[in-house]
Amino acid sequence: MDQFFQQLVNGLTLGSLYALIAVGYTVVYGIVQLINFAHGEVFMIGAFGALTTYLLFFDGKTSVWILPVMMLGAIIASVGTAVLMERVAYRPLRNAPRLAPLITAIGISVFLQEFIRLMYDQPAWTVVVFAGGALALGYVVGGRPGRPNLNHPVTKWLDRAPLLGAATGAVVLWIVARLVERELSVLLVPGVVIVGAAVGTVVGWLLSIAVRNKARVETGIQPIVLAAVTAVAAAEIGWVLWRTLITHVEWPSAKQSIPFPQIDVVSGTALSVGGVTIQRSAIFTVAALAICAIVLWFFINRTRVGRGMQAVSQDPDTARLMGINVDRIIVVAFALGAVLAAIAGVSQGLQNSNIQYRMGFLAGLKAFTAAVLGGIGNIYGAVVGGLVLGVVEAMATQYIPGQFGGSTWKDVWAFVILILVLVFRPQGLLGARVVDRA
Repeated sequence: MDQFFQQLVNGLTLGSLYALIAVGYTVVYGIVQLINFAHGEVFMIGAFGALTTYLLFFDGKTSVWILPVMMLGAIIASVGTAVLMERVAYRPLRNAPRLAPLITAIGISVFLQEFIRLMYDQPAWTVVVFAGGALALGYVVGGRPGRPNLNHPVTKWLDRAPLLGAATGAVVLWIVARLVERELSVLLVPGVVIVGAAVGTVVGWLLSIAVRNKARVETGIQPIVLAAVTAVAAAEIGWVLWRTLITHVEWPSAKQSIPFPQIDVVSGTALSVGGVTIQRSAIFTVAALAICAIVLWFFINRTRVGRGMQAVSQDPDTARLMGINVDRIIVVAFALGAVLAAIAGVSQGLQNSNIQYRMGFLAGLKAFTAAVLGGIGNIYGAVVGGLVLGVVEAMATQYIPGQFGGSTWKDVWAFVILILVLVFRPQGLLGARVVDRA
């Protein structure tokens, strides 16, 4: 009997991990009917985000208060990746045939794996990220005064040109200054910021004159100045962070497994209850799933944005007519899934004591299996499907005799269960809760 309870604990721990990732699949599918096969890499990047936070600020320390900061770093990395993925890769294909975003998701998955493998121990690429982030921040801040509509399908690039030009001009001059002299004195840095802001302002003002007759939105000088100043200041702050933090860390190569930091309280000596051994990381994983499920239920059923998500999942066109910003709801869905994937990434690292760039592939497939098992589009079904899948794997490992048992066959039996469910109950254990809009 102790053996049964031990495998049950192992299965619930593994299933909780699958459920955290599976909810991300099912939330996105429920809103846009998209199977985001790159979600496993969002999970992987969350683990690397936590590791990066640890190496930057806490290398060598093990205090439990470090864990919330690591989770915050994981969430920032995962959410940033998911939101950028939605904006760049999925939004332009929203009205395309379903095969197009599916192939795109597979391509993004491979790209993210290879990017981490090749670039994790090459910190110089983050300068490009800081420059791009500075440009985007300048554009966003410049577009805030008066909140003009810059998304008209015909003239949106003409409307955006002054702000983008101002931010780009400022960042380009900053790049030139840093290429000429990396170590600027404290007195010269304000000069670079001021000159960069002036150049960006001039570029944006000239572009506003050039597009005035064709653009729908007339951009004044104040937003242009804001865009230029914000962009060059953000670029300089990013450079300071790079010089003072990033270059002082000895980054490990991601071409092999990387040890994950072990944190007091949530890792260490296992607990023994009766004859059952419970890892501390297992308690953390199960508790994380329980807390996330409660918070997610409250968010979806008790908040305005959550009710907007329900409305968009049922009929996006009617929701848009009722004043709901569908694009924003979709971004929130991607971000929610990414938050849970990031927490799962930290849990995986604590359980296995190491992470690797390929960890998201199989975990993503298992989470997708769990989402289908519970009922794709059903959040509660994703949780149930993940737990069922984890328990099935654990019990199959222990109780199936002969050459078809053992840990080497656990993946086989997991997918056998999936096939059986699809054959006899294709809507999943709890059934899909979304309307098929194909």
